[in-house]
Amino acid sequence: MGAIANSVLEGWAPTSPDTERLLALADGAVTLDEYVASAIDRALAGAEVGPPECADVPAAFADTLYPGTGILRNRLGIRDAGAVQQLEFEIGTARQFGIETGAIDVPATFDGVHLIAIHRVLFGEVYPWAGVFRRYDMDLRHQTFRAAWIERYLGDAAGILRKPAHHLDRRGYAHHLAEAYAYLNCAHPFREGNGRSSKTLLQLLAARHGYHLDFAAVTKKQWDGASRRSAPDYGHYRPDAHALFRVFTAITVPADQSR
Repeated sequence: MGAIANSVLEGWAPTSPDTERLLALADGAVTLDEYVASAIDRALAGAEVGPPECADVPAAFADTLYPGTGILRNRLGIRDAGAVQQLEFEIGTARQFGIETGAIDVPATFDGVHLIAIHRVLFGEVYPWAGVFRRYDMDLRHQTFRAAWIERYLGDAAGILRKPAHHLDRRGYAHHLAEAYAYLNCAHPFREGNGRSSKTLLQLLAARHGYHLDFAAVTKKQWDGASRRSAPDYGHYRPDAHALFRVFTAITVPADQSR
């Protein structure tokens, strides 16, 4: 299941039971609704829970966390960071599978609106701000993601994805996707879940061109390193997509050759 590999690149280390439950979903042994309900039940049974106390549109970075903690405010009021992250990964991975298989319908416009819809589907069960662009700047790994630049970056990414690509060979198409991802990554429009949402969008587009993105073909270290190197220099706007060419060439495979 490609959705698992997407989540692994974002830091998930699924256990054997995690994988077995997702394979049961893929095989049709359980429905998506049953899977999600079971994941929520497990999370609530094993964690401290309080009032949700979360806003639909946080005004500042600090507003996304419970005071004095590193725990993301969530719809269920879970007060355990590990439990929240595990639930987010379980549900997000399952819902990505639902989107990719057509079980969940998301209008495919391959732009900012499309990304909003994907993010809301993946994370709306956990976070009320799913699908809502952040209104604050965010500093991560020595890079500042500016709220004022979100729409511009997403517009540039959409412009790249609208360019004709049917004439490109595999390597050329991989570079095409890498260029778009560089801008999507710079946008980082949401508090959490940016990488998974962007990779899901590109997976859907790749399928239309006869390709599959095999996220298991690279390691998290390789992916993160390429993403960091693609970031623009401080105070500059344009990312360096060349830093992503190698990883995208590795993951872009003809659909009939995918694992």
